[in-house]
Amino acid sequence: MRIIFIILLIANVAFFASAQFHSDDRNENIPLPVNPEKIILVPAHENCLIWGNFYEEQIQYATSVLAELLPDLAYSLEEAGDTTLYWLYIPPYPNKDLANREINKLRNLGIVSFRVKDGSQWENAISLGMFYDQNDALKQLREVEKKGIVIAKIDHRTVLLKKIVVRESTQTTKDSMQKLVEQFDDTQLNSGECER
Repeated sequence: MRIIFIILLIANVAFFASAQFHSDDRNENIPLPVNPEKIILVPAHENCLIWGNFYEEQIQYATSVLAELLPDLAYSLEEAGDTTLYWLYIPPYPNKDLANREINKLRNLGIVSFRVKDGSQWENAISLGMFYDQNDALKQLREVEKKGIVIAKIDHRTVLLKKIVVRESTQTTKDSMQKLVEQFDDTQLNSGECER
């Protein structure tokens, strides 16, 4: 009987040692405890200010004005699709000086314009405006012709629109930007969700 007792004792010790050995392996794979009070949940979406939709000339002007008014504001430019716009313009001049003289003449007549500087066939053309509606473009063309500018033309163009997205905004930022929006025709400032 002693032999059976010793065999059972050895078997139990071996079993206990084996269980401890496997238990230590499993404990190494258990992650360290986490402090639940320090866990911060980051939402998949956050509230953003979205200002758009701008065509190329507008976005350049909007970003420069925004940089002056809110120099520390962090924002991104994102595509907002494309659309057809009606461009009122004066055909390209042979050089920059002639185009600038025409712009000065237009300013004296109270017509807002700028010289195109894109290095393409439109280099030194004078832009008199972009319009979403063809009737608005025609109306402006008639106004320009009444002031003696008879060489202006209208061309329709498909343009890529962009929007300004401000991911972290305050009410003060929103109020300041709302004042800017009023200076840009056909643009809107909206609050909405944007993805990170």
